[in-house]
Amino acid sequence: MYYKRDGNWTDLLPEVVNWRTGGVLKRLATAGIVNGDVNGMINAPTSKTTLKQPLEILVYATEGTAITEYQLLRLRPNRSSREFRTVTGGVFRASGGATRDLVPMESKRLAVRTYTLILPNLSPGEYGILSPGAVTSSSASAQLGKIYTFRLE
Repeated sequence: MYYKRDGNWTDLLPEVVNWRTGGVLKRLATAGIVNGDVNGMINAPTSKTTLKQPLEILVYATEGTAITEYQLLRLRPNRSSREFRTVTGGVFRASGGATRDLVPMESKRLAVRTYTLILPNLSPGEYGILSPGAVTSSSASAQLGKIYTFRLE
C-alpha cells in the first residue's frame, strides 16, 4: 500500500492490530443469550503517517484478493490506543463486519492487482485500511492482524 507525497509514491506502513473481546460478563450473566463484541486495537494514540487532502492511495492487492475486500475504517482514539469494532453483539446473534466504523470508498483499476482508492471527502482524524484476512472470529481474541493507518489533518 502506498500514498502519494510530493508526486512520488511512498510506502504506507502497516501497524499491528490486536483483537480483543468485550461484553464477556454480559455474555456470562445472560447464559450466552447476549453476545459480546470484537474490537481491533492498535497501540499508540495516533498514526505515524500524517496526510493531507487531496489524498491518493495505491493498493497492490495480493494474489487472489479482490479490492472490495479492503475496508476503510474511522479509528476511535483513546488515551494510549486506537480502536474499531468488527462485531457488534446483540441478543441471540452477532452481526459481523465493521459497519459502525466503516467508511465507504470506491476504487479504480490501474493494472493487474493494482488500484487507486477513491476516498470520500474525509474529515480530519485517524483512519486505517484493513487488509483482507485481518478480521477474525470472536474466538480468536489473541490473534494479530495488520492495518495500514494514517492521520488526516
